Amino acid sequence: MTIWLTILGMVMVTLAVRAIPLLAMRGELPGWLGRWLGYVPVAVFTALALRPLAVTSGDVPQLAAGAPLAAGVVGALVAWRTGNTLATIIAGIAAYWVLRLLT
Repeated sequence: MTIWLTILGMVMVTLAVRAIPLLAMRGELPGWLGRWLGYVPVAVFTALALRPLAVTSGDVPQLAAGAPLAAGVVGALVAWRTGNTLATIIAGIAAYWVLRLLT
C-alpha cells in the first residue's frame, strides 16, 4: 500500500509542477521568456551528453581522451556546420566505429 501511495504522490507532484505554470500563463508567453526557454533543450542535452563523453567513470573522475570524446567532437563539428541532426548522428557513430577499429 505504501508503494501505491508513493506513486500517487509522485504523480500529483509531477502534475502540479507541469499544470500550475500552464494555468498561470494561459495564452502567449512573453517574448523574453520564449527566447529563454528556447535554450533549455540545448542545455539539457549538453549536460546529459558531455559527461559520459569527456569523463571516465571511477572513484576520481578523469578526462577521457578516447574514441567517445573524439566521436563527440566530430559530431559537434558536423552539427555546427550543417545543423542537420541525422547527419550529426551518422557522423558521430561512424567516427566512433572507425576510431574503435583503429585502436
